[in-house]
Amino acid sequence: MFFQKFGVFVIAVVLVAISACGINSVTKAQLEAVKPGDVLTYRFQKDGKSWFYSDKVSRIEGDKVYYNPSRKEATSGLSDIKDFDTSREGSISKADLLKYETEQGDDKKVIIWINH
Repeated sequence: MFFQKFGVFVIAVVLVAISACGINSVTKAQLEAVKPGDVLTYRFQKDGKSWFYSDKVSRIEGDKVYYNPSRKEATSGLSDIKDFDTSREGSISKADLLKYETEQGDDKKVIIWINH
């Protein structure tokens, strides 16, 4: 009986660990499917804390993805990062965007979700 309960516990722990690996990350396929209107939310490290900001995709032309950046960064209250500066437009190549499937640079910047 003990071994049966212990086995169920071990399986549960393994399943939780496996599912946790995909939390707060996006796939290459999701990044390849980005379209105008999508909101890309990034997580990065600054001053020992996790910070967040978003970019709203405004258009895609050829190999370039154009976006309006959020006006603020936040450690919490993610609604603050949904206010976009439409007077500024940045761009990134599709190849560079795909890199953010995994953490990049010293600040460990990564895209954690895409809202359609």
